[in-house]
Amino acid sequence: MKKILGLIASKRNLANGEIIAKEVAAAAGDHCQLEIVRLAELKLELCRGCYVCLAPDKQCPVNDDLYFLLEKMRTADGIILAAPCYALGPAAVTKVLSDRIIALAQYIDDLWGKPCVVIATAGIEGWEGYTLSALNAMIRFIGLDLKDSRMFLGALPGDGILREGALTRAGEMGQALFGKARQSGIGECPVCWSEIWKFPEPATAVCSICGQTASLVAGEKEIQWVYGVSSGRFEKENLKAHFHGWLSGKVQEFMTRRKELAAVRNCYK
Repeated sequence: MKKILGLIASKRNLANGEIIAKEVAAAAGDHCQLEIVRLAELKLELCRGCYVCLAPDKQCPVNDDLYFLLEKMRTADGIILAAPCYALGPAAVTKVLSDRIIALAQYIDDLWGKPCVVIATAGIEGWEGYTLSALNAMIRFIGLDLKDSRMFLGALPGDGILREGALTRAGEMGQALFGKARQSGIGECPVCWSEIWKFPEPATAVCSICGQTASLVAGEKEIQWVYGVSSGRFEKENLKAHFHGWLSGKVQEFMTRRKELAAVRNCYK
């Protein structure tokens, strides 16, 4: 029996995301068992930026449910994250969890490669904002293997699964959880699936999430995207180098410059 952990970010019971998550889990197979954890009901505090968790054998000093949630993620065989779009972005609890990434990154070996699918929901087409890109980025930062992600529309609770193609798409996501990952779609970054691009100069695009570059070339009938070399930001060794190397180095630098920086800060009391 495979254990699927459903992380539900909506405060509302039986919201569209929860319903679709249950359809996804059912499509993953009869050999799977779903456990629901409601993120909004957990005690998840803001990151203090203290960097205590970067020290060897140290945990985050904030006394909340972060490590309870981490243990649930560690023991699951697969994860489904479902979150609604509020004010053009994902529900706030997902950002609070994402901001605790420094503590979670210390367990990247335990979480690395664990399959995950992301469900986002929004009420109005065109008002999805950056929701799906933010959720996808969070999952990749944690080290999970993002197998599929999808924005589902439905303003009323229960309406999301009734929309045309929703059941079919949920079934595909269930098959992808322990199967083959989907490919990036049109307009998505081929590395991280973000839909957010910067255009620093004409005919040049840079993914705002992972830094993937692309050149826009005029074809006979349409603009073609020619992608450069990936930055590798979400590769395991690069994530470790950032969280375990660069950030730890900054902690050591702060200790050596503590008096100097204290003098600067005191001027602004």
